[in-house]
Amino acid sequence: MPSYRYFWWLCLGFSTFPVFGQGFKPPSPSSVLQYGRNIALILCSPEFDGRGYVNDGCSKAAKFIQEEFQRLGLSPFKGKHAQPFYLNVNTFPNKCIVRTKGKRIEPGIDYLVHPSSGDYRGILSLKKMSAAEIMQYRFGGSRSSKEAIAFVAEQKLSKDSLRMVRVKLEKIAQTDCAVIEFTREKLTWSISDQAFNFPYLQWRDTVQQKFPKRIRCTLDAELKNQIEVANCLGFIPSINPSDSLIVISAHYDHLGRMGKKTYFPGANDNASGVAMLLSLAREIMQKPLQHHSLLFVAFAGEEIGLKGSFNLVESGLLDLDKISLVLNLDILGSGEEGITVVNGSVFPEYFKQLVQLNESIPAVPLIKARGKAANSDHYPFSEKGVPSLFIYTMGPNKHYHDVFDRYENLSFDRFEALHYLFLRFLNRF
Repeated sequence: MPSYRYFWWLCLGFSTFPVFGQGFKPPSPSSVLQYGRNIALILCSPEFDGRGYVNDGCSKAAKFIQEEFQRLGLSPFKGKHAQPFYLNVNTFPNKCIVRTKGKRIEPGIDYLVHPSSGDYRGILSLKKMSAAEIMQYRFGGSRSSKEAIAFVAEQKLSKDSLRMVRVKLEKIAQTDCAVIEFTREKLTWSISDQAFNFPYLQWRDTVQQKFPKRIRCTLDAELKNQIEVANCLGFIPSINPSDSLIVISAHYDHLGRMGKKTYFPGANDNASGVAMLLSLAREIMQKPLQHHSLLFVAFAGEEIGLKGSFNLVESGLLDLDKISLVLNLDILGSGEEGITVVNGSVFPEYFKQLVQLNESIPAVPLIKARGKAANSDHYPFSEKGVPSLFIYTMGPNKHYHDVFDRYENLSFDRFEALHYLFLRFLNRF
């Protein structure tokens, strides 16, 4: 029996988890909250490797979700619990070591590897360049493979100018030489489907006055081509025969590992959304909707350009004209400050229903409408004219795409209240 299954049964037994230390508070006895917490805890565990593409982390998470769909009693959709597709992704599976003056700096905390970075082993000599010098940089020079351009952003540089400089730095790393960017900004990682010829490091520097003249870098990068991933599907038919469908979705993939020792747990983004998705499936399985069947979809490939949701929309597996609503759940781990409804101003009738329901409960202190945005898996549906809402929570937890987006930083402050708000909303259909 795989160890995560054993771990799951321990979770179902409402055990506590001393591994988190004295500051960890066990989940409340509420079955909804307990179940959601347990799902998030499992998906954030090191065994799932950040649900990325090193050590098959994404595939492990997909297997767990598909098995959970089946354990809850959800049916396959058109004979499928999985819809496979293929993607390319740049990974950093082995060594990720940077040293300066004999001191090793920590990946994810002191620096990030650009998601498209190439690999490198050896010493790099740093040559400082200003923003103006970089924008005037001429490609195709005779730079040494042991030389890196070092860029320290001037405080007077505007955001637009900085963005243009970074585009140029990416082109330099793609074709000419290594790049080291010193920044005061929060380190926020992502994923790429391409690989540069040279390394590109983003170095967290709060002083921005001194930087090393040389660094030793050991970085293993591997561009994986056409690896198989899968969207997970679970179906609950309506009580009365109907071809009308509601899609409930959440992406389960995250950023994975940066070297062997550093991984990105992806607790809020989006273990929390998968927890809500499964929690709703668990409850609706006991009492299906009268006139709408429900398709629960856990998407892969969201972090690399919404590839899973685009793939499903374009696959022909769904009759888009029969979909009454897509409810996409992403970042559901807080809620102290309310929720934001993307497309709330695009589909005002649905937004108004949520607001009215919240006034009678209330589940959250604020429901905020936002317009159209291509920031999660609702987008491919709404672009095809399908009514689609994307809901995320607002709160003091600002960890996003970083190593601190951990299970223990989730408050789940409004998880149970939102669970019942969504249930009441869905039962209006």
